[in-house]
Amino acid sequence: MKKYFWLLIILSFISCKKEVKLQVKLAHAQQNKPIKVQIDNLNNSDIDKIKLSIDNQEYKTFDYNEQISFKLDNNFLLGAHKADFVFMNNDKELKKLETKFILYAENPPTLYKYELINICPHDIDAFTQGLEFYKDTLYEGTGLYGHSTLRKEDYKTGKIYKKIDLDKKYFGEGITLLNDKVYQLTWQNGVGFVYDTNFDLIKKFNYQKSKEGWGLCNDGKVLYKSDGTEKIWKLDPESLKELSYISIYTDKHKITRINEMEWVEGKIYTNVWQKNALAIINPDTGAVEGIVNLSDLHNKVKQHPQLDVLNGIAYDKKNGHLLVTGKKWDKLFEIKIIK
Repeated sequence: MKKYFWLLIILSFISCKKEVKLQVKLAHAQQNKPIKVQIDNLNNSDIDKIKLSIDNQEYKTFDYNEQISFKLDNNFLLGAHKADFVFMNNDKELKKLETKFILYAENPPTLYKYELINICPHDIDAFTQGLEFYKDTLYEGTGLYGHSTLRKEDYKTGKIYKKIDLDKKYFGEGITLLNDKVYQLTWQNGVGFVYDTNFDLIKKFNYQKSKEGWGLCNDGKVLYKSDGTEKIWKLDPESLKELSYISIYTDKHKITRINEMEWVEGKIYTNVWQKNALAIINPDTGAVEGIVNLSDLHNKVKQHPQLDVLNGIAYDKKNGHLLVTGKKWDKLFEIKIIK
């Protein structure tokens, strides 16, 4: 009888113990703005404290009855994060809930206009993938299998000073120049090239975690590489190792398909594939801070069956102007951004 008596007591204790049922919901999360937390205590469990951790780092302990919100500053990059909520009673953990969320930019991008300064000729057969000024010379990388090239040219006349063809197995992508070296990406081959400014090959390099090769630029110290996702990777210019990445967001949306890029006075100006506009990105946070609508330029070039989208940005430091063009466009536009 004793055996059955104790079993009855244990079962009674288990049946009386209330299961902790909780739900956590986060409001739309933006950098540097309070992120409100809604907690639903579905069976009125006894809770006195809530411990919050962000990305496995302890953030703050809240009293259960207070309005819970938290703020993530510029030390937290835009993109995916994880919040862990530990519910306590008398210093004992009752339940732990994990929720994943996206951190968006603090502010919507500013819309900018432009002034058209000049129109120059451009090779209508060039499927432009990269464009950059270096020591007063315009360098251009082009794509398509069997038609990919690297060239330097006089942008005012369209004259090509020097050109090399890539092997037919490569689809050329973005280019950038740093310390008298030309870096060129390929699309899905997982390999890039480093040349001297005479286009003699120095070495090849392999991509690592980045998916593909799209756009390329540099800030004078590191390279920035896009791969078709929302990520822009930072690369060491000597080892070509991927050091880190930023994720690109507006205040409401993730931005993918980041194409040709150009470093302009501390910001990354980029084309977005199939969008006739420029995005201006903060390289520290990944926030899209500005948009320049260039859709009317598409109507200013020769209309033909192979005409493709805007792609190609080169910055002239001497006058602060941009040169922009597109894939198989017959014109190169010198513009000034109006802020």
